[in-house]
Amino acid sequence: MQLVALIFVIISLASIIMVPSSFSKLFCVWEMTTFLIFGTLYLWHKIRRNGLVCFDLFFIPTFFIVNYAHAVFIYPEDDFLPAFQFSTNKDIIPYAISVAQMAIAMYMLGSVFFERKDSDRKAAKIRVPEMTVNRSAYVSFGVSLAVFIYVFLSNQIQSGVTHLYPRLMVMILSLIGLSWYYQAQQLGENERGVRTLFGRNKLNIVSTVAFTLSQLFIGSRSEVLFLLLMVLLIINSYYIRVRMKYLLPVIVMGVIAMGFLMITRVTSYNLVEASFVEFVSYGMEVLEESPEAGWLLLTDLLVNAKTLYDGVDYTQVYGFLYGRSYIPYLFVFIPFGGSFFTRMLTGLDMDSIHTGYILTDFAQADYGLGTNMIGDLYMNLSLVGVIVLLFILGGIVAKVEVPRSRYQFFILMALFANGIYLVRADIFSWITFLVFFMIFDWILRLHISVDEETGGEMERLSV
Repeated sequence: MQLVALIFVIISLASIIMVPSSFSKLFCVWEMTTFLIFGTLYLWHKIRRNGLVCFDLFFIPTFFIVNYAHAVFIYPEDDFLPAFQFSTNKDIIPYAISVAQMAIAMYMLGSVFFERKDSDRKAAKIRVPEMTVNRSAYVSFGVSLAVFIYVFLSNQIQSGVTHLYPRLMVMILSLIGLSWYYQAQQLGENERGVRTLFGRNKLNIVSTVAFTLSQLFIGSRSEVLFLLLMVLLIINSYYIRVRMKYLLPVIVMGVIAMGFLMITRVTSYNLVEASFVEFVSYGMEVLEESPEAGWLLLTDLLVNAKTLYDGVDYTQVYGFLYGRSYIPYLFVFIPFGGSFFTRMLTGLDMDSIHTGYILTDFAQADYGLGTNMIGDLYMNLSLVGVIVLLFILGGIVAKVEVPRSRYQFFILMALFANGIYLVRADIFSWITFLVFFMIFDWILRLHISVDEETGGEMERLSV
């Protein structure tokens, strides 16, 4: 597979060199075709190695929808996509796609180059004190229930689009994910199956359902995706090998549900202001009236093609950011460290260095356009940065796809949670999850031991 990936890199590099200077549908189709050929071979290889449920099962198809679908299947009839109501430099599209193709080729090369050679494909289990298992379950249950009560019973939610303390929500879903992980470490050698899953995770299931319903009610989809993908990873790794005949219907229903939330959340037919029947009826009506119903359901992914194009176009006008957008990640362990050190080092606030805000201003849009992983990387570190960091990302995924320690599993959980979101965010967005996993893991493993002579003493259990 390494030779196949290397051939894809060479073809992608040749495409960048020979990219046309104006929009060419034929070139975009060529790029998409080569991606589909090599992407299918790569994905088949990964599924054979790791099973159906792997990071690439979500990352590769999402990368296709975000970076290729608009130029090949939709442009120029793209008025139904809100982001494309603002002007776009169509001549930059072929080069932008060729940059994205170079990126994914390097990712695939890094992933196959750093694959483990051992034949054991099972995630390692670690010892977790029962105190930690119980503590994580009760804490995650408590905070999830608090969110549920706040959303449904406090009368504080008045809008179908409510961003409910996003950083706090990520902390809560990280706690829930940790609780699922800890419980899985208690399984016996041959303890698997559906009955074991439900029997051992009663509180975790309640926490997951309560948090998910709360987020869906207020129109928040990303937090739900993060949590459900983490849970899927843990279930597949320790309880049940998930099969396509079960996973595919769930994915289809998920796409439809998320599409309905996207369609209704800025109208009076959102779940906060309307009944569930009205919510569904309005969504169905919009889809029936739209000639692009299938693409409309994928709007949240398709619109990020614009931030790919605009990200590349921005550098032609204003130059590169030279990594300024990534300063906050250097201080993510320090509370408020990102904003403080960003201002100290650059004299700018967080919004001024975030490519989503920069591109919104660049397009003169009246609402946030978001960003694109490749566009964001290109704006910050040019084509060289795209090539190097995607190769490294592929290597990281390869090293943790069969985790051998809890920290490797934390990295895998953080990446897996972002398997869909990462393509439309920045390449370091998963690090926030990793930091929370590590901090909460340390806190949940602390216990107080009382010695009559020396008094109370706090110590960390060694595992």
